[in-house]
Amino acid sequence: MRQIFAVVLTITSTSLAVAQGPTKHSITEVKSKTNIVAAPKQCLLAFREFFNYLQKKEPDIVKDERAQKLFLSENLRKAFQQKIASFTAGSDDPDFPSNTTFIGSWDYPTTYSIVSSRRYGDRAIIDVLYKWGPNTNYPGDERTMSFIYVFEDRMWKLDDIYTFRGEFSAAESLNQYFRDKR
Repeated sequence: MRQIFAVVLTITSTSLAVAQGPTKHSITEVKSKTNIVAAPKQCLLAFREFFNYLQKKEPDIVKDERAQKLFLSENLRKAFQQKIASFTAGSDDPDFPSNTTFIGSWDYPTTYSIVSSRRYGDRAIIDVLYKWGPNTNYPGDERTMSFIYVFEDRMWKLDDIYTFRGEFSAAESLNQYFRDKR
């Protein structure tokens, strides 16, 4: 009986190994046919308008549904609304979203520069370098942020912001932060 069981087990194990195929993977690199160009002027304008909007205390994007529809992709807007709904104490909670959430720092940088932009079809990425001056909480700090836009409803809308790890910040996707449970 043990011999039959061992034979069946061996045959079953061999069948599974053959069905799974080889365990070594090789992905071939090919030349991209994607034409990489700078983000369109309309996208850069959308970024600048949104960035100027964020620097004002009022109106706050949490309550400004018109601004949410104008500046945010449907995907980011839904994630944002999901995050807002997860707060029971609302704006009394120090982590409650606001305009500063989109800047990525409660202590605004002293300056920002658009250091690069690129477009891939209906997606554009704008790389922004923040710098903090001497009279801030992060004197001398620099942080790179990538603002990811999608072309939706014939407009460029923010779909995500990626924060690169720095001395005072962790690497993070804003869209993912909105979707994470509290």
